[in-house]
Order: sequence, then C-alpha cells, then structure tokens
Amino acid sequence: MDTGEETTLSNRPNTKLLPIPKGFRIQKRPLPRQSLSHPVSRDGVPDADGYMPGPRASHTVVINVAAKTPFMSLVKRVRKALENGPEKTKGLSLAARMAALQAVQRNDSNSARANGGSASSTGILTDSLDDVVMVATGRAIQKAVEVGAFFTREKELLVVPRTRSLAVIDDIVLDDDALSGGEADQEDKVRVRNTSALEIGVRWRLS
Repeated sequence: MDTGEETTLSNRPNTKLLPIPKGFRIQKRPLPRQSLSHPVSRDGVPDADGYMPGPRASHTVVINVAAKTPFMSLVKRVRKALENGPEKTKGLSLAARMAALQAVQRNDSNSARANGGSASSTGILTDSLDDVVMVATGRAIQKAVEVGAFFTREKELLVVPRTRSLAVIDDIVLDDDALSGGEADQEDKVRVRNTSALEIGVRWRLS
C-alpha cells in the first residue's frame, strides 16, 4: 500500500553528494586495491549498503578491470594467475594440481569458518576459495562479464559473479579556466563516493 512516504532500506544510508564548487572538476582515482584482497579474515569494513564482503584467501589474485583493457590481455592475466597457483602447480599433471589446490583450499575453508564464513552443502565457500577475482565498475563491467563467460567453457573452472558496492575517492581539482583566471591558490578537495561494482571470481573446481 502506498502511504505517500518515502522509505529507505535500513542498511542503505541516504547520503547525497555535495555539488561541485564552481571552477572545479572531478578527477577519478583508480579503484582501491587494499580493501579488495586481504587474508582470510572479517576485519574489513562493510559496504555502504551494509554488505560485508566474504573472507578472501591469502593467495587470491585481484585484477582491476578497465574498460579499455584488451579482452585477450585480461584472459592471459587470469590464466597466468590460475597457472601460478598457491602451490606453484604449473607443470604438474591435472590430478596432482587438483590435489595440491584442494589441500590449500581446505586450509582456507577452515580459516574462513573460524572467522565467520560458511560453506554450502556442495563444499563451495562464498569468497575465500577464489584463485582470481576480477573487479569492475561502470563501463568495465561488460568487459569483466565477457571474460568470465569465456572461462565458463572450461570444465575444470568455476566462475562466480557477485555484486557489491565500493567506496571510491574522487579528487575535486581546479578546471583549466579557473587556473588561467588566477585562482591557482585554491586548494584541491577530495570526496568519497559509493559506486556499484561487479566481482567475477574464478577458481579451480575441487572435483
């Protein structure tokens, strides 16, 4: 029933960005890396919508995807990270590689459970077993989806997409007109902005 009142989710704060001052422009920074990959732990900070990213294994490789990154370049980076796994399984037979990866992932699962994680009946833990994670925002999301779809054709790999929010930093700097007008003595500013992101996790299957 429509009561005429605006409602908001309790875990999604209603915050609005302040307007950009006259004579300034926005200069976006690259995605933060520190908050995307960390040892198996829940010491991280929840997203703006209240979502707590799952534990991340210490061996997980995080790749920030840019819209202009060539498709095959991303494919090669993901494949290289998979081949150079936590136990340096490159060159081993498939059976030996699976055994080594299974041992590492079992240890990560136990550590993640001790830190608040959970496993499903199929033995798949939410985030901690990913060997590679691609992170994309904006126009780069399509590129990450295309690369993830490419790896779904390989039966030995499991591809897991997730959506989340990221806190990113923008620099508010003087535009060219303000600089030429003699306002260069004004200080640049920064702001924190929440943006939607897509994670594509890629991992070796346990069986």
